[in-house]
Amino acid sequence: MNKFEIDEILEYVSQKYDENVPRAVRFVVRKKVKMIEKFEVEEMPSSLRNCTVEQYITIIKDALKQGTLKF
Repeated sequence: MNKFEIDEILEYVSQKYDENVPRAVRFVVRKKVKMIEKFEVEEMPSSLRNCTVEQYITIIKDALKQGTLKF
């Protein structure tokens, strides 16, 4: 993946975050993001490493709706 593609992804995520998240929630999210920084790719299950972004988003959305994903 080249630098342009990476920058495009980061810009998109940042824009969505800025547009849709209230300021108080951003504070809490920043604290939780610190946990994501500790994720090691090698420790993730192969099912997670091999799923597409579309599959990942669908799985997360469904789990949130069903209440099976707890943050």
